[in-house]
Amino acid sequence: MESLKDFIASQAEKLRNEESQAARKRDEWVGAVDRLNEQIREWLTSADPDHAILEVRETPFQLREEGIGGYEARGLLIRVGRREIRVAPIARNVAGPLSETGVIHVNRAFGRVDLTDGLQKYMIFRVEKEPEDRWRIIKQDGYRMQGFDLRAFEEAFKALLE
Repeated sequence: MESLKDFIASQAEKLRNEESQAARKRDEWVGAVDRLNEQIREWLTSADPDHAILEVRETPFQLREEGIGGYEARGLLIRVGRREIRVAPIARNVAGPLSETGVIHVNRAFGRVDLTDGLQKYMIFRVEKEPEDRWRIIKQDGYRMQGFDLRAFEEAFKALLE
């Protein structure tokens, strides 16, 4: 029979392994969100190079997920006059739409970020993480999704401002 000392030692080893895996998963997700934010910043800077109307700043989001724990991920707050649009990280562990045909199926995704004005919402799912991040976007009450690229971002951003 295992002694209490041996049991505690084995539990400590198990906990260290779980913490290490959680930290890797968390760091990988936070890095993906940072890269997405940077891409969106580049698109916004190209659209308003003189910063005539857009104000973009990072904002922290406190998240907590099973298997990852508590962590901070950065999003964006985009001001256009008196209007605000947020790029808000939601979670790394999500089920999400995934289909090359555009038909929604609930499969595994590797994270979700929302583009929202507080009333309307576009959900951006990370559908691949290797060899690089690949994102898809769908309107909250929409039926079709598409790859998240400049054209898709522009359509969503303009729709949120209409």
